Amino acid sequence: MVTCVQKKHRVIVILLVSGLLIFVMTCISIAASYYNTIQSVRLSVANQSMKAASFVASQVDMESYRMFLERPDVNSEPYRRVAHQLEMARAQFGALYLYIAKIDPDLQGGKVMISAVPPEMNRPIQIGEPCFIDKEQIRLINSGKTYYSDLISDPVYGEYMSAGAPLRGEDGRIIGIVGLDTELANVNRIGSEVVRGSLPMFIFQGLFVAVLVFVILGLQRWYQRELKAAVGDAEQTYQDELRSVISSIRSIRHDFVNHMQVLYGLIECRYFDKARDYVQSLLAETKLLDITVRISNPALMVLFHTKWEQAKSRHVVMQFAESPDSFEQIPSVDLIKILSNLIDNALDAAAASEGDRWIRVECRQEGSTYLFEVENSGKEIAPEQMDKLFEYGFSTKPATEETARGAGLCIVQAVVKKHKGTIQVQSEEGRTSFTVRLPVS
Repeated sequence: MVTCVQKKHRVIVILLVSGLLIFVMTCISIAASYYNTIQSVRLSVANQSMKAASFVASQVDMESYRMFLERPDVNSEPYRRVAHQLEMARAQFGALYLYIAKIDPDLQGGKVMISAVPPEMNRPIQIGEPCFIDKEQIRLINSGKTYYSDLISDPVYGEYMSAGAPLRGEDGRIIGIVGLDTELANVNRIGSEVVRGSLPMFIFQGLFVAVLVFVILGLQRWYQRELKAAVGDAEQTYQDELRSVISSIRSIRHDFVNHMQVLYGLIECRYFDKARDYVQSLLAETKLLDITVRISNPALMVLFHTKWEQAKSRHVVMQFAESPDSFEQIPSVDLIKILSNLIDNALDAAAASEGDRWIRVECRQEGSTYLFEVENSGKEIAPEQMDKLFEYGFSTKPATEETARGAGLCIVQAVVKKHKGTIQVQSEEGRTSFTVRLPVS
């Protein structure tokens, strides 16, 4: 109960953490997209502003501007003509401010000479008023290039971006700068609209990640269930064989005590010849046992040993064809499933037979195929029973209250299909064999 609660708690924690991560990652994605969009929009606006400034610079009435420079006066006709040109261009390009600036002699800044400002602006820009132009921008202008600035925050004129282009006189010499300022609110509005338009994509991405998390959790739970089932199946198989090993050890210990008592009695009674014969028979039996367990695969070695003990207790002769192969390319649990069920069936059939009672087991590798063959004495399997052998619940032996029948061969067939192998049955009076072939790489 505690384990179940802990698992549910872990699942809830995983879901909460996953949801939090999805939310955080979505917010980061939106913020990054907004920042990238703003930067892209600013760069695009800056490029357009530099082109617009260059165009205005090429259209300025240079004769009027020269006359204005000789007598700077806002009431003069040259001032009004150039200011009108700038106002028309400002309205055309949607600029916040459009002005012509004169570079200071020390190349450290500039002053506004003629400007066009929005009608709603209460304070017009005065002649000679300083403007935001730094040394790098002046250097670019003097080399005949355009420039754009980062965000400018001014307590009087607000937040804006500035772009500039060189203004050349009639002789081609640079005499000033045409500056064009764009209100930053427009840039931010464009960025917000782009992000708002991308919101469905962000939602889709968030849902996609959420679905992906649930799919991963589902696959994890499915894998755990499958793993638990496989481990449980393997554990049950090995527990059954371990019980057989323990039973065999107990039987061997019991026999060992009996053998020692018999030998002690023969020696005490001075029947040395009989004691020697008895020891020789024990050595022969030990040699036979040694042959049965001379297998490279540890799981098969234990299985064959326990089955040999079971056969011995049921007076069935069990023979093994020795093989140096370890069968490492097939899981041991699958080998145990195949051979333990086939040997159990063969042992039951041989024990119920009349006359010679024997089982022969052979395991070997033939090229790229593992071959496992179990042969036994006993009655022939009727032809009408052949098609039903691998059906779950069908058995040629009667079921009892203690033992269920009809599952062994079904398990064998499932393992054979798992490895894309084949199983062949041959039966005649006095002999039945099952041959399994499993392909290996």
